[in-house]
Amino acid sequence: MDQYRVIKHITLTLGSMLEASLVEALGPAGKKVRVAYEYSPELKKSPGSITICQVGLQGRGGNTDREYDRDTQGREIFRNPPLLLKSRYLISAWAPAPEDQELLGLVLRTFHDHRELEAEGDADRTAAYDGRPGIELENLSFNDHKDLCGLLGMPLAPSAAYWVDFVVQGATTTTIKRVRERVMDFKKIDG
Repeated sequence: MDQYRVIKHITLTLGSMLEASLVEALGPAGKKVRVAYEYSPELKKSPGSITICQVGLQGRGGNTDREYDRDTQGREIFRNPPLLLKSRYLISAWAPAPEDQELLGLVLRTFHDHRELEAEGDADRTAAYDGRPGIELENLSFNDHKDLCGLLGMPLAPSAAYWVDFVVQGATTTTIKRVRERVMDFKKIDG
């Protein structure tokens, strides 16, 4: 039950999607552009970098019925209802201008062309057990951008905000007890 790693797996998968897109678009120069998960001043040096910062969580609507499942012994169980969430990411491009804008354009194109998370291995098992998480661009106002950058301790840079929806599977289960045999006894009452 590795579901507690789901946010980490989503973040790393977003990074690997961007790394693949960088190499595809920029060729050998794309391998030199670093994808980082926190800001540091050296990221702005040429050829540049992209940061992916998880900046919030929010509940979302959907089916929250408890789930029917089977345990490792094959017994029928109900699992507690899933937690339906979406995670907010601030993705910023770091390079001397105007190359930073080119990197941001690459981020926009990548997530426009791939609107679902493309995870592999463990990340796919934890992030996509209930369907592939969707990636959605969010409007980012200047004041919101400035506040987020201030909280993260980084200067303003060309950035975009994205929401990724996902599900956290409940860990608590209840065994289903089925009636195997029912005996009915009818008696005639004299009276």
